[in-house]
Formats: sequence, structure tokens, C-alpha cells
Amino acid sequence: MTSNIKKHWKLVLLSLAFVISVIPIFVLAKYDCASGDDYNYGALAHQAFLSTGSVWSAVVAAVKTTIETWYSWQGTWFDCFVFCLHPEVFSDKFYPIVPYIFVVAQFAAFSLLGYHFLKERWKLQGYSWLEITLVFLLFMFQLVPSQKSAFFWWVGSVHYAMPMCLSIVGIVLADRFLSDHHMKDVIVLSIVSACIGGATYPAAILLFVVIFVLWLVEVVIKKNNDSRNFFLLIPFALEFAGLFISFISPGNAVRSASDISDGAKPSGGVVSTIISSIRYSFTDAWDSFISEKTFILIAILLIIILIKTPLIESKEKDEKTFAKRFEHPLLFVVTALLINAAIYTPRMYAGNMVSSGYFNFNFEVFFLCIVGCVIYIEGWVISKNIVLDSLKRRVLVIATIIAAIIIAFVGRHGVKKYTGYVCLEYFLSGHADDYLEQMDLQRCLMEDDAVQEVIVPQINNEQGPLMHMPIVSDPDNINNIMTARFYGKKSCISISREEWMQKYR
Repeated sequence: MTSNIKKHWKLVLLSLAFVISVIPIFVLAKYDCASGDDYNYGALAHQAFLSTGSVWSAVVAAVKTTIETWYSWQGTWFDCFVFCLHPEVFSDKFYPIVPYIFVVAQFAAFSLLGYHFLKERWKLQGYSWLEITLVFLLFMFQLVPSQKSAFFWWVGSVHYAMPMCLSIVGIVLADRFLSDHHMKDVIVLSIVSACIGGATYPAAILLFVVIFVLWLVEVVIKKNNDSRNFFLLIPFALEFAGLFISFISPGNAVRSASDISDGAKPSGGVVSTIISSIRYSFTDAWDSFISEKTFILIAILLIIILIKTPLIESKEKDEKTFAKRFEHPLLFVVTALLINAAIYTPRMYAGNMVSSGYFNFNFEVFFLCIVGCVIYIEGWVISKNIVLDSLKRRVLVIATIIAAIIIAFVGRHGVKKYTGYVCLEYFLSGHADDYLEQMDLQRCLMEDDAVQEVIVPQINNEQGPLMHMPIVSDPDNINNIMTARFYGKKSCISISREEWMQKYR
């Protein structure tokens, strides 16, 4: 046991660091509650489940809500269907499982990606794939722009985190098929692709573009013209069928008009969208990710250090194959940057007015592309037998340490926006306990069968990393309407907590 720990000490330390980093997320899980859009999408399913006790009735109601939403608001039918089946539809005690679902799902998806491409495709030895994956997840979870849409809010996480996970699964299945040609991979990929066609648009673009690039690598670079590769046209067709259903939704025009009225300025045309996406992908990378989340550079430094030995070992095992694997660094980098830019096209086309979860998606794709480029370039450098003497190595080590210190100093102010800090501050301040107590009271009042026009005490909408869309004094406010629908009430309003206490307690 002790010898294994000594042998894999880096993996042990990274595993401990990752586990510690997600503890604040799990600490807040018990305070997580449905809110706003959760109530809206889950209303019919919740009422169906309450009246029948049947999960199937809730699913049927979810289908009805999805169709209504397709006509009235947006076309992403698969996401909308899953929106409708959040845990609080079935019990007001179930919503705290939401952070566990999305932490585990993202850990599993990105681990699958790391294992497949680092271990199986790039043939890195030992557990180096897991070390790199843990570094990526550690920093991704901490630096993610919106904790709400990454972990805590069902609708936000389903709309962005879930499609990201499905896209990763689809990419791995496609690459496996191109390598092994097992039809089971195409079958599962076809199901995933059809679902992604009805999910958020950046996920649909990511899946299609990456699989197309992988196919080009096989045909153009590897000269593999196996006719079985054309079976990938099946999942492509299913994804486009799903996208077509999304595109023709009458609700898209309604939502677009709403966005424009709120200040969105659509890019206007395919060429303009592509140019805007490429340009903005660079400015956003600097302004939103590197400048605001400077610690991402520490992650890159760690990966550069961790990946060196596995790359050297892989090279020593088969030098010729290793050199061939990393022979196109410029092409790899350009392709990665264009893939990153492609994810911005729906955002630019819609006028750059998107929900916070889209920022998460952009950040994660950017981070993945940068990690991939760093590993590939380092592999190429090692393949060229570029060796530093002892003095230059010492200088490089010292420079790396100094760089890490500078990055930590420059980026220290951004720490207050990182996930661990945000979660712990919210918990330790006592605001989480206050919020849960207030939500328990609100639920109790909303579930009172004797009252149809409910009056609740106000709740502050600023709830740290948790999503809360509060009931307000206007009964016609969308938050009020959505909440009343979920609980089957005629209406609901809020008054100041002090006034409510005087009148009803």
C-alpha cells in the first residue's frame, strides 16, 4: 500500500486536491432548491405526478410541455423535455441531488475523454491520463464562470453541462468507430446525435465539427479510406434531423424578438457570423478567461510539467510512431482554434445575448483546446529530440516557479469569484441557512390546499451560487406566474418579510 502511494504520489495528491475542491459544492447541495424556469417547465409534470402518483404520467405531461414550448418559446426539444423532469417534480426533498448529478456526470465525461485520447490514442503510459484529467477538472470546476449553470440549477445545467457531457461521449464513440469499426459505437452514437440535435446549439456544433475533423484525419492524413467510415453519415443525419426540428420551431421567432427587444444585435448573415465568431473567440479568451481567470495559466504550467515524463516514455517505446503522432503541430493548433471559434457562431448569430451557461460552454471548450494544443506541441518538441543541458533545465525550472508566483499574485483578486470561495462564503456567512429556512416556509405556504391566492414573504434573489428567481409583488411577473403554475395556484405575490410577519405570524 505504502509503496503504491509513493509510486503514484502525484496521482494521490491530485485526487485529494480534487476531492477537497468539490466539498464546498456538496456542502451547499442540501440548500439547493428549484426556482423560476424549473417551476415553469416542471409545472404540468408535477401536477400530473401529484394527481396520479405515476412517473409515466409525469413523462407524458413533460412531452406536452415540450410541444407547447416548441410552439411558444424555443425549439431545443430534447433539453426542454429534460427540463420538465427535474427532481422537485417528484418530491420537494429531491432537488439537493442536482449538484451530485452534474458533478458526477462531468467527472465521468471528461475522464472518458482523457482516457480515450491520452491513454488509447496518444498511448501515454500509466495513470498520466488521469493526472491530466484531474488537473483539468480541478481548475475547470473552480474557474467555471457560472456555478449556477454548472452544478446547482437544473435548467441551466441541463441546457449546457448535460449537452457538453453527451457531446464528449459522442466524440469518443465516433473516434472509437473510426479506429475499431464496431457497429455498437455507431448505434449508441446515433442515439446521442439525435438527442444533441434537440439540445443547445453549441453542443450540436461541437459534436458535428469534431467528428468531421476526426474523419478528415483518417481520410486525408492517415490515408484510411475504409468504406465503413461512411456509417458515420447515420448519426450525422439523425443530428441534422433533430436540428431541423429545432430550427423550424415557431417559438424561435418569439424568443429572438424578445432578445432583440432586450438589446441583442444579430450578426446578419453566414459570412459575418463566421468572421465575428473567429474574432470574438480571441478577444473573449483574453478578456473573460485569461484576464479574469488567470489561474488557468497555472493549470497549463502543471500540465506541461506532468505530461513531460509520460511523453518521453511513450517516445522511447516507439520513436517512429511517436514522431508521426505529433508531426503536425501548426495544423493541430489552427484546427483547435477554429473549433473553439465555431462554438461562438450561435452566440454571434443571436446577437451575443445568451444565458450564463453559454459562458461555461465557451470556457470549457477553450480550456480543452488549450490543453490539447499544449500537450501536442510538447509532444512535437520531444519528438524533435530537443534536449536542454543541466543549466538550461535549472533556469527553466526557476522560470516556471517565478511564473507561477507571478500568476498567483496577479490573479489573486479573481479568487473571490472561484467556486470554492463563492460556495464557502455563502455557507459560512449563514445566508445558506437563512435561504433554506425561507424556502421551506415558501414551500409550506405554496402547498397549502386551502389557499389559491398565496402571499409569501420576500426572498432576496442574490443567493450566492444558487439560482433563485423570487416571487415579487406583481402577480403578473413571470416569476410569480411560473411558481403559481407549478403549485397549481391561481396567483402568488410577495410582501416584505416584516409586513408578512406582522400580518400572518
